[in-house]
Amino acid sequence: MKLSYRVPHMFLRATFAISALVLLTGIAPPALADGTPFAPQTKIRLTVVQWMPSKGEFERWDAIGGEYTISNESTVSLPFLGPLSIGNLDNAGLTREIAKRLQEKMGLAQTPAVTIDVLDYPSIFVVGDVTTPGEYKFRSGLSVLQSLAMSGGPLRPAARQRSQTITLAGDLREIDYSLLRSSAKLARLQAEMAGAKEITFERPPAADQQYAASIYDEERVIFQARASALERQSTALVELRDLLKAEIDALEEKLKGSDDNIRSVEEQLVSVKTLVEKGLTITSRQMDLERLLNTYRSDKLDLVTAIMRGRQAINETTRNLEGLSDTRRNEVASEVQSEKANLDQLRLKRDTTQQLLLEELASSGNVNERGEELPLTFTVSRRDNGQVAEFQASEATELAPGDVVRVTQARIAEAASEDAGGLPAQTEAHMTQVSR
Repeated sequence: MKLSYRVPHMFLRATFAISALVLLTGIAPPALADGTPFAPQTKIRLTVVQWMPSKGEFERWDAIGGEYTISNESTVSLPFLGPLSIGNLDNAGLTREIAKRLQEKMGLAQTPAVTIDVLDYPSIFVVGDVTTPGEYKFRSGLSVLQSLAMSGGPLRPAARQRSQTITLAGDLREIDYSLLRSSAKLARLQAEMAGAKEITFERPPAADQQYAASIYDEERVIFQARASALERQSTALVELRDLLKAEIDALEEKLKGSDDNIRSVEEQLVSVKTLVEKGLTITSRQMDLERLLNTYRSDKLDLVTAIMRGRQAINETTRNLEGLSDTRRNEVASEVQSEKANLDQLRLKRDTTQQLLLEELASSGNVNERGEELPLTFTVSRRDNGQVAEFQASEATELAPGDVVRVTQARIAEAASEDAGGLPAQTEAHMTQVSR
């Protein structure tokens, strides 16, 4: 009787404790309708509470609870439970599944109290004929029309035409500047390979003379700095070689003195040996001379070794000095080859961009300049069971987390008879200016 009386109170206290924990951890964003499965990249907060009869109180399992993100494969990895497949489970289904697995894993008599709060939904994406396509935050009840408003509304055809023309013109200008910089760098590298004292630059276009002057000044500074660095390295190697030669000369002088000392001691040793044999002097004198002779010979060996090492260092320094120019020439040749390839790519890119700009200007006469509203069509791409499905939507269609909304604006073409006479005069003027 006592147990049956306490069980209802236990669940009432569990419900109160879970509600308090939710309030303490923060207010979750508005939830989707019941029965809606969790979308990939949904961020959730898991709270697990268990009644501990031995303590007479509730305990929260912080080791299991926490914030988690559902993967693109619709799985979530939990401590002790490992990867858990979400599938088509909604909030209630996932709550029951986690509680059931915890009970089986931990050997509990009753299932723990589990709650799941959605912290953040996956963003939606709006693309196509809108003013500012991109990624936008999802909220419950978001419709296609609201997502269109978030992305700045539909593009007007004339505005889209002007925007594309300005973008292509800016790209073309940037390519021209890149070509100028690349040509200046190539001229500097070729001057370094030829060993010239100055750089010969190509004459820039009249419109770019001021910009070219700054680029040419920068390349001259680099040219002088690299030449000075090469000269300093050569000077340092020459000075090192001269120093090694001077050291070898000094060692050779010491070696001559050592030979004289050895010769003198050998002569004295011969005389002393004769006197020792005749009994005219003591043997200690002979032993002292022999020790002194060994010392002189050891010193001579050290000098010979030092001279050999010095000559080896001179040979290495000479090789470094001779190879310095070759190494620099090889490096410059590699840079020249790379810069020529870059220059060819820039020229090809410029031709392509210029052709696109000409085509854009040629089509400007067919753009709707009257500013009337054009029909819009909406296509929604939605992930369902690991597959991406597309369907036509209306302005009132409610979006789901992770949806991609593609807005397409109808094109209004001018009558063919109006274009039969050729391009408009304004378009021809634009093309002539770009060609120049």
